Amino acid sequence: MKCDQALLKSYAEMETWDQFLERNGALGEYVSREVWKHAERKYFREVERRIEYCKELLGENDNWYARYVLAELYDRVNLDDFTEHLYKRSVRYWCIKAIRKKPDYAPAWALLAEAYAWVAMLGGESETMPTLDVMVEENVTVDIGQGNPAAQKKILWLAERAIRCSKEALNLDPENRRYHKLSKECYGLKADILEIDEKL
Repeated sequence: MKCDQALLKSYAEMETWDQFLERNGALGEYVSREVWKHAERKYFREVERRIEYCKELLGENDNWYARYVLAELYDRVNLDDFTEHLYKRSVRYWCIKAIRKKPDYAPAWALLAEAYAWVAMLGGESETMPTLDVMVEENVTVDIGQGNPAAQKKILWLAERAIRCSKEALNLDPENRRYHKLSKECYGLKADILEIDEKL
């Protein structure tokens, strides 16, 4: 199977679930459940199809960029399907595989930072779906039930990994404003975790 770089690039830049919903008008006030479900099936089926293509390609051609594209595609799968998806295990796995082949590719470092930060915000990894308490005030606040000192240590480790990866992305592309914002967010996450630690 021939490696089509332009096709892979289009996969890596595939719209997110939110962007897809907005483009298809599925975020409107009067959208039916059927329309929502149809949009959901269509989008996530396409993500899965692209994942399968990249895996087939990797079976015949060990391409570092296809590894990165797989990480991007796994970042777009339905998080409600499996804990593996919710905790972005495949995203992290494929980012690391891509980085080992091409350590100077900043987008892979940035995606890995985002994945570590996401898992830290969820309160660390688990084999089960977390229970979330959502409070609707001026902003939506999600309480992930942090409080266990042992778990806090793991969450802090995840935040520090996110910082390290965001710094790598920034070192490779210092003019990228997105990476500056990402790095700042990762440091903010660590500060929040340390604040929780002090209260325990």
